[in-house]
Amino acid sequence: MLNSNNPTSDNAHLMTNTSAQTAEDILEDIQRFIQLKQLDSARSLSLHLCSEQPDFAPAWHVASVIAMLQDKPALALQHIHHALTLLPDNQHWQLHKARLLFINRQRAQARDLAITLSNNSHTSAAFCAELALLLNKLGLHQLSLDCYAQAVSLQPENAQLLFNLASLQRVMGKLTDAQCSLDRLIKLNPRDSEAWLLRSSLIKQTPEHNHLSELNQALQKQQQGPIERAQLYYAQAKELEDLQRFDESFTALQQGASVRRGNMQYSLDNDVQSLEKIAQVFDASVFEQSIAGCQSREPIFIVGLPRTGSTLVERIIGSHTDVHSAGELNNFAIEMMQQVRKTLSKPPSNKLQLIEATRHLDFKALGKSYIESTRPDTDVCPRFIDKLPLNSLYIGLIHLALPNAKIVYVQRNPMDTCLAIFKQIFTQGYPFSYDLDELSRYQIAHYKLMDHWQQVMPGKIHTLSYEELVVDLEGQTKALLAYCDLPFQAQCCAFEQSSAAATTASAAQVRQPVYTSSVGKWKHYTEQLASVQKRFEQAGIKCK
Repeated sequence: MLNSNNPTSDNAHLMTNTSAQTAEDILEDIQRFIQLKQLDSARSLSLHLCSEQPDFAPAWHVASVIAMLQDKPALALQHIHHALTLLPDNQHWQLHKARLLFINRQRAQARDLAITLSNNSHTSAAFCAELALLLNKLGLHQLSLDCYAQAVSLQPENAQLLFNLASLQRVMGKLTDAQCSLDRLIKLNPRDSEAWLLRSSLIKQTPEHNHLSELNQALQKQQQGPIERAQLYYAQAKELEDLQRFDESFTALQQGASVRRGNMQYSLDNDVQSLEKIAQVFDASVFEQSIAGCQSREPIFIVGLPRTGSTLVERIIGSHTDVHSAGELNNFAIEMMQQVRKTLSKPPSNKLQLIEATRHLDFKALGKSYIESTRPDTDVCPRFIDKLPLNSLYIGLIHLALPNAKIVYVQRNPMDTCLAIFKQIFTQGYPFSYDLDELSRYQIAHYKLMDHWQQVMPGKIHTLSYEELVVDLEGQTKALLAYCDLPFQAQCCAFEQSSAAATTASAAQVRQPVYTSSVGKWKHYTEQLASVQKRFEQAGIKCK
């Protein structure tokens, strides 16, 4: 066998040493090269083994694994397909193939294979968890939930599995089940602060049923890292607000936000300059000429700041039989960057240069590539929703690339918006949200950009007030659907009855009928938010 203490990348030497080895011996050597991250050597040896013993299925499987590690998913798919022609019943290899089909954008085949695998019983919790993750990515949430439940039944004390199960139960609106799963998890691992935060968010806490005592005890301990400590503060703030202990709630919130902001590198000025640059580059002259983008009428973009009611609007439109909710897609920005790379001989050196470059793209190609990038998930209905809030930055590009797309801008009272964003600890993105001064300044820059879009693209954006929506659901829904060229359907006003998954921070709220209790909530914190209100008023922004 090869000397495992001194593996070599000399391919000729590798080949001469394999003549007296069994296939299993060579496979062990390949695995050692993989462990040592000497992938070129592993690949050479695996291909040699495939050539010398083409009927040895594990050789094709390991070749697929290596190709995937080398970021060659198409080749990896070819190799695993070959392995499965030799051993078609290997379910671990079938799962590997399903993942590769997904990565290679062959999602219909990935979906079929994943469903087939989910119909079988499995004895490995790890296998169930991997299959559940793939099913979730494919939008098969109920099957994913079943697989996570099976994994937990096989490993009932696995904290990570319990968290994944609870997260999906929340997405599916099974809030009581999610709470039970999180209770079990926190009992197993009291230091899992993300579980504490998720549990606090599920339902409104009461004086009789809350976790404040346990949260206070957890915060008195010093073992947590900054992210974990911030999460505990946010959980504490949420439960204190539920109990209408508003001053204490805001104190906890500020403590959590301060911890979170203190562990981030972020420049608000860079963001504000970028928003101003977008308006400068995409001025009125850009939209005065004929727009010959991709003519698809499928997309409905819901934009605006986070926590303004966009999930509510998504549920309303998404309850229509002609509409599929695709979620918060990053596809437009990704395809935009692909077009920039094709257009420029060298990449832009900063954000401002990037914004300049986007004015000169092939907009028709951008629109077409965006639509294609969403397939096959978005061709299940005539229309689909893309609800990424920060698509508001790209509204000009969206209109140039997809002139028939609908753009819905959800507005909310700026003070309630500020408070709602400040109360949310985001998994990623929105770094401006952890300091009230930075948050209010970003909001002002955002409002200026949205005013700009409406001036240079008159009549192209449907502005929807959250406050008006919650007091006149049917009237506002009819106007919204009419703008989207959709006939009115009564179930759009009964969105809370939909069993569809909700993956945003509002997943629990959208399971309830429309309510008005969030309107004017900032007034509980008038003293704490006085500086924000003053800044808005100085900028000419009305605070009701």
